[in-house]
Amino acid sequence: MATGRSSFAKRQRDMAKKAKAQAKRERRLEGDPETPEEDEDSGEIDNTPTLSNEEVMEQVADLHRRYDDGQMDLDTFDETRATLMAQISVD
Repeated sequence: MATGRSSFAKRQRDMAKKAKAQAKRERRLEGDPETPEEDEDSGEIDNTPTLSNEEVMEQVADLHRRYDDGQMDLDTFDETRATLMAQISVD
């Protein structure tokens, strides 16, 4: 019988979703007027990249450097990387 383990890609998607929800909660708590209000339960996924793929990859490389230097823990690294990787557009 197979185990109920999640695939790596599913884990990455879940982490990206959690990171996006956390950022959204923080923006709402700060009262950011530039952020449009949207329903969390709408199920819509915003895949519009705000950065070019090259910029995202530069940020990922910088993130790896900071993690290797011990400037962040593994959980923060994973969440941030998942958020960045979710911004990459595939044409």
